[in-house]
Amino acid sequence: MTAGRISPTGVYERLLRGHDLVVITQPATDDIVLDCCRQLSDVVMPAVPDDTIKVVVAMLEAVLRNVAVRAGHEVAWMVEEIASNEIYAQDVLAAIPDAADVSSALASLAAAPRASLHLVDMVATYRCATDALASAVAAATSARRSDLVELGIALLDTRAEREHEVRAGWTPIGR
Repeated sequence: MTAGRISPTGVYERLLRGHDLVVITQPATDDIVLDCCRQLSDVVMPAVPDDTIKVVVAMLEAVLRNVAVRAGHEVAWMVEEIASNEIYAQDVLAAIPDAADVSSALASLAAAPRASLHLVDMVATYRCATDALASAVAAATSARRSDLVELGIALLDTRAEREHEVRAGWTPIGR
C-alpha cells in the first residue's frame, strides 16, 4: 500500500489493496465547476479547430465561472439578504402599522423553512424575504415615506451590484 496524496484541486488519490481510490476531499461545488473550466480551457479549447465553436466553448466557460462564484457564496448571500430584508420589512411595519401586505409577507417569511440549509428551502425562504422587501418598499412608497423608500432601494442596489459582480458584466444573449 502506498501513501495517498492530495492534488491541488482537493482530490485524494491512493492505492488501496491494489485498487486506485480517488475521493474528492473538498467536495465544494465551486471547486468542481472550476475544475471543469480548467478542462475546457486547457484540454478542450486547444483541440477545437473551428473558431465559431471556440467562441461557444469560451462562453460556456464564462457561464461556468459565474456558476462557480454563485455556488461558493450563494447560500451565505441569501442568508445575509434574508436577514436584511426581514429587518427592513419589520422597520416599515413598525412605521406603518396598517401595512397589511407587509404583515402578511413577514408571516410567510416566519413560516418559511429557515432552519434548513437545503438549497430548495433556502430559495423558498429567500423568495419570502424578497416578497417582504417588495411589500415593504410598496408600503413605504404609498405612505410617501421617502426615508424608508431610500433604505429599500439601497437593499435592491446592493443586490444588483452583487449580481453584476457575479456576472462580471456578462449578460445572456437577448437579455
